[in-house]
Amino acid sequence: MRAFSLPDWAFYPLAGLLAAGLVALAMLVRPAGTEPVVQGGRFTVQGPALSNFIPGPGTRVSFMPDYPGGAVARAGSDASLEAAGALSAGVGLVVPPAFEAAVVGQPIRVTFEIQAMDDTLEEVRIGYFTVSTGDSGWRAVPVSERFETVSFDWQVPADAALNENEWVGIWPDPEGLGRDVLVRRVVIEILAGQGSSPGGAGPARRAAGAAPPRE
Repeated sequence: MRAFSLPDWAFYPLAGLLAAGLVALAMLVRPAGTEPVVQGGRFTVQGPALSNFIPGPGTRVSFMPDYPGGAVARAGSDASLEAAGALSAGVGLVVPPAFEAAVVGQPIRVTFEIQAMDDTLEEVRIGYFTVSTGDSGWRAVPVSERFETVSFDWQVPADAALNENEWVGIWPDPEGLGRDVLVRRVVIEILAGQGSSPGGAGPARRAAGAAPPRE
């Protein structure tokens, strides 16, 4: 018997509605903890604020306040990005409304400080989601068994709606093999004076001096 499959005209609107619903629900069940810092065009999450990470369908996350060297969030995915990614925003953070308003029409840089806990995991996906218009999509960034800083640049669309549902997320294991990562810091910064075409983006990158990203 043929498996039922929604046509594209029905699937994509439903996927968008579900993604918006997940972020809205995350706002309601947001864990208690120190709030992320928004200051000088930067949104920073580190230390106790990492407890605000929320898992979407197919993913999981736990806060580890006593990890050697400082607090981390341990994130994993037991579903592949291909299987669940269209209906999940991964493990993520809700962007504060004030910062959501500040980035409309602006170029931003999304940065994660992460470490793989399995030497077979070579890359993860990170992204910025407006839920309404012009998500960055999932960007591949390299990881290793030591903490490294990885990032990508993106232009937030000028017509992005202010819906208090914006989200920055990570898909820890694109293949869904249960290989976890540690996240020590997340930063979103406005790149004043470095605009690009709407919806444009720079390449994913490592910190200076690190090995180049894998193709």
